[in-house]
This record gives sequence, structure tokens and C-alpha cells, in this order.
Amino acid sequence: MASVTLEHVDKVYPGNVTAVSDFNLEIKDGEFVVLVGPSGCGKSTTLRMVAGLEEISNGTVKIGDRVVNDVPPKDRDIAMVFQNYALYPHMTVYDNMAFGLKLRKFSRKDIEKRIQEAARMLGLEALLDRRPKALSGGQRQRVAVGRAIVRKPAVFLFDEPLSNLDAKLRVQMRVEISQLHAKLDATMIYVTHDQVEAMTMGDRIVVMKDGLIQQEADPITLYDMPNNCFVAGFIGTPPMNFFQGRVTESGGSPGIRLDHGQSFPVPVAYKERLATYGDRPITMGIRPEDIGSTMAEQVEDAPRLHARVDVVEPMGSESYVHMRAGDDRFISRVDAHRRFVVGEQASPAVFLDKVHFFDPETGQRVT
Repeated sequence: MASVTLEHVDKVYPGNVTAVSDFNLEIKDGEFVVLVGPSGCGKSTTLRMVAGLEEISNGTVKIGDRVVNDVPPKDRDIAMVFQNYALYPHMTVYDNMAFGLKLRKFSRKDIEKRIQEAARMLGLEALLDRRPKALSGGQRQRVAVGRAIVRKPAVFLFDEPLSNLDAKLRVQMRVEISQLHAKLDATMIYVTHDQVEAMTMGDRIVVMKDGLIQQEADPITLYDMPNNCFVAGFIGTPPMNFFQGRVTESGGSPGIRLDHGQSFPVPVAYKERLATYGDRPITMGIRPEDIGSTMAEQVEDAPRLHARVDVVEPMGSESYVHMRAGDDRFISRVDAHRRFVVGEQASPAVFLDKVHFFDPETGQRVT
């Protein structure tokens, strides 16, 4: 296996359209890194530049210690799994997996050994004589992964491989790819727009927007300490709630007065920093599980958000309660056994120590 390094990489298309700008990332040998972001953020373009399927406009791409800017894709020692599987419809599963090895002049014995190993690993032994049209979506995706495995590449690249699968299969394949990474101890770069996939699979997550890295960190750090409003709102299901307000001062201590009229004390961790804000606008972010949850309700003297219940979504073990305070709408994630009635006035407690603050002009987190 090998590390992957991108240094000051840009991708600019004709017409001065910038897809990726000053991308810097070092992926360690054996690491599972996920590139995540909305459609058009540059994540697939970045992956394709690593693969050699897109030329870079500026910068350097290294696989191991070798600069591969001008190295053809076939010589980069990578294997790529695509969203649409890219299987040859007229070939059997066995032949699809063997095709790349035959082009590289592997012996029949080596091909047989590698395919059988991959088939056992992926549960494909009984499917080797079938053609792709006789397979389910999940089975086709396993074949595409198996075709990559038999190559034994230095780096595996996955370009939204689960997008065409139904919800249940996506969960199953997420687990299988994670288990595969553990077995192979391989370097993997995985692209997705699904933040649940990113959070559950990656050793490290790179959040992208408009061709720029917004933050890169392990999943828990990303969730607990988002760099800016975009990351805070993109990572998490349901997303973080945001309230606009102003910093106020009462008795020498800063507070927050929200635009809809309610006021909150400032958590101890933020007091010194927000004391310098004066009478300035501020964005307050609260995750749904920190409003009205059992833990929030148990905090003595916890501040409360007075709101009207608009919608209740039962999710089984929990419920998403959509509420409105003035013009602000927010979601509370609560235990399913706690009953809310549409139209009632509620006062869910806020777990103040979990509140985040962002500068409304820059979107950056106040630290």
C-alpha cells in the first residue's frame, strides 16, 4: 500500500471555471479518507485527478514517494470503483474480475488464485458464472469491488459507489466496505455526498464546498467542533439549528438576545471571547439532540426555548419535533416516548454547554 499526497492542487476548466482550488491533503498508508460535500463541490474531480482521469492544472499529486502528475492511469497502481459499476455486460463475473489481470499478462494460476480469494471475501463464489444482468445491484457492486481487489493496488478509489443502491443495501455495503478496509489494511479514498456514509466509514473526513476544503478531521472532532456554519449544517442528521441574535451585556457578563426575542446566558467557555463582541450580531447553533432531550431536561436551571410545535416525525426509538419560535424554525430530537402535540406551546430545555457560536459575516466558529 502507499500514501497519497496532494500539494496545492488546482483544477481549472476552459472558461476559467475553477472546480478545485489549492487542495492540500496527505493521506497516510492504510488510511480510509472520505471526501464529502454537496454536488459540484469538486470531490469527484479531486478523486479523478488522483486516478489520472483528469489532468491537474497546478500542483503535485504523489502516490507513495512518486510524483504521478504525468503518469498514465494504468501505471499509477490504483484501482477505482465507479458509481455505475462499469461491468462488461457480455462477460461473466469471473471474466469481469479477470479482465484487468489478463491485460497485465498474469498467469492463469495467479488469476484463479486472486479471483477465488476475492470471491470468498465478498461472498461471490456462487455467482462467478453469472452475467451482470442476472445480478442484483448489491451483487454488481460486490463484483466491481472484487475487480479492484484482485489487482492488489497501492490505493483504492471509490466514486460514490453506493448511490444506486436502496437504503437497506447501502447500510449493508457500508459495513462490508469498512470490513474490507480492516482486512486489507489498504489505503482508500472514498467520495460521497452522503454525510452518514462519511461519518460511519472514514478514519478522517474532508468536507468540501465550492472546490475548497472547509475542514478535515476525524468524525467526532468534525461533529463536536465544526470550523464554520457550512460544516456544522452539513454534518449531522437532522442538521444543526441556527438562530440569529446579538451579543448583549448584563451585569458585566455577556448574553445572547435572539432576533425572535428570547435571551440566553453565554456558556462559561465562551464568556471571555464573546465579551469582546460588544453589541454585535452573532449566530447561535444548537444540534437537535441538545434541545429537549432527556439530558437537556435534566440540567438544573437549563434555559428553555418557548416555541410552538408544527410537526412531529416519529422515527421509532426517537422523534423529530419541528418547532417555531417567532420566525425561527428548529428541530428537537427527543425520546419517542415523550409526547408532543401539533399546535401546542412547548418549552424544551437547551443543553447550554453544547451550544456553538459563529460569526455571521464570515461563518467561522467563535473559539
